[in-house]
Amino acid sequence: MQITIRGHHLSITPAIEETIRSKFADMTKHLDQVNSMQVKLSKDHQIDKISKKGSGNHIAEAIVRLPGIELFAQATADDMYTSIKKLTEKLKRQLHRHRKMQSEYQVITI
Repeated sequence: MQITIRGHHLSITPAIEETIRSKFADMTKHLDQVNSMQVKLSKDHQIDKISKKGSGNHIAEAIVRLPGIELFAQATADDMYTSIKKLTEKLKRQLHRHRKMQSEYQVITI
């Protein structure tokens, strides 16, 4: 499986890269159909005028390519590690739903 990690207005540190690789490896260890993943991390530099700080300005997006389908998820948080965690949780739900639909389809066709 190929994981591509890009940063927009943000440099990808080795710690962030290791976090992403470990979380996505754990998520897909029971699913060998994943062709590739693209992860885009960005930081929005807009500041809230009332609180004078950025709220939810760390954005993590991912595209997971499986045979015949692409899954997309996006998560935002005040911290990049939190947004990566939220992103993996969203993708886990989508992958679980995809596996469930595949198993139901196989039961019907047999």
